[in-house]
Amino acid sequence: MITLRRATSADVDALVAGNLAMARETESVQLERETVRAGILALTEGREPGEYWVAVDDDRIIGQLLVTFEWSDWRNRTVWWIQSVHVVPERRREGVFRALYRYVREEARRAGAGGLRLYVDASNTHAHAVYAALGMNGDHYRVFEDMFAEPKRTRSDV
Repeated sequence: MITLRRATSADVDALVAGNLAMARETESVQLERETVRAGILALTEGREPGEYWVAVDDDRIIGQLLVTFEWSDWRNRTVWWIQSVHVVPERRREGVFRALYRYVREEARRAGAGGLRLYVDASNTHAHAVYAALGMNGDHYRVFEDMFAEPKRTRSDV
């Protein structure tokens, strides 16, 4: 039976593995493991705004997503952004993401959020179809970005 819950610091290794796999699979990107780990710890330890939510089956995380927050002056409410979505390959097409999405959607409504948003790589057409099937609309906005290179680490950073 699948359990849905907020992630904790005890889940960090599974979340790191999920993020590394998702980046390789969806964008052919090899992320820096320690950077991802530090980023996840910042969230799970409450040092940065955002929360991971996980789907767990038999004490194993089989799905994950991250929610970050954006203030909307137009709505005078917070919009929840879904990021870092991953379901382990052998559990796909079983409704794991659908369950996580519905759970988080209800949590957002309960919290008074203005809605949910996510971005998806333009070439990830399978994900586009999944999100559309959940009732999400991708027609209104396009997301543009200007991402900066990761700073070089020095010996004192290690």
